[in-house]
Amino acid sequence: MRLTKGLFGFFSISILVILLPIFSGCTEEKNPTGDDFSFITLDNEIKRLSDFTGKVVVLDCMAVNCQPCMYQMFELKKISENYSTNDVVILSIDVWVSNGENASMLQGLIDAFESQANLTLDWIFGLDDPEGTLENRYAAEGVPSLYIYDKKGNIYYSHVGYESYSDLKIKIDEALSRN
Repeated sequence: MRLTKGLFGFFSISILVILLPIFSGCTEEKNPTGDDFSFITLDNEIKRLSDFTGKVVVLDCMAVNCQPCMYQMFELKKISENYSTNDVVILSIDVWVSNGENASMLQGLIDAFESQANLTLDWIFGLDDPEGTLENRYAAEGVPSLYIYDKKGNIYYSHVGYESYSDLKIKIDEALSRN
């Protein structure tokens, strides 16, 4: 009887291992191909991910009222200082627009970094739409959510939560070296 239970368990696990890849195709992947998206810049321009094809893009899904997002700004500043905008573009998109954040709050954050930390946040900032399209698509697990896109606009790397410059640098360099 004990041998029968052991064999049953073994066969059950074996069948599960065989069938799991078949059924896992029913789950929804989170934009592994870097679907094109749009956002509104603080200058009220509509921009698309595809506008930056040929460059590595660091997408920072952030929020003004998010403490870890503020710490992430210091790491993004290091990226902006150490990479040419001809090669790497940073997009910080406030994805809590659906929660009431707006352009003046985002501009206030940028101004506060300059006046209080003496840091100029000199990359592209923008806002999600009021429906929270980018939040739902890219930051459903939390903010900050970081994505690194290769030069063809495909997601190369993603991370939820704060990420250090040294870790981001490794992934950016890898993405830059891809064709």
